[in-house]
Amino acid sequence: MKTYKYTILLGPKEDGGYKAQCPALPGCRAYGDTRKEAIRNIKLSISHKLDTLIARRKPIPKDGDVQVQAAQ
Repeated sequence: MKTYKYTILLGPKEDGGYKAQCPALPGCRAYGDTRKEAIRNIKLSISHKLDTLIARRKPIPKDGDVQVQAAQ
C-alpha cells in the first residue's frame, strides 16, 4: 500500500464545529464537531477520493500540484 501526504486546511465553522479540505483534491471536504473528528473525517475523505481515482485509472495529484491564493 502506497502512502500519500497532503496538506489540509482546517478551520472553525460559523455555526460551530470544524471544516477541513484538501486543496490538491478538489471536492474533498469533511466536517466534525471537534478538530480531531474533522481531521479523522478528512483522512477518510482523502482515502475514498484516492481509491476512486485509482479504480478509474486517473492520475493521482501531488500535494504541490495545486497552489492556493489568499483573497486580497
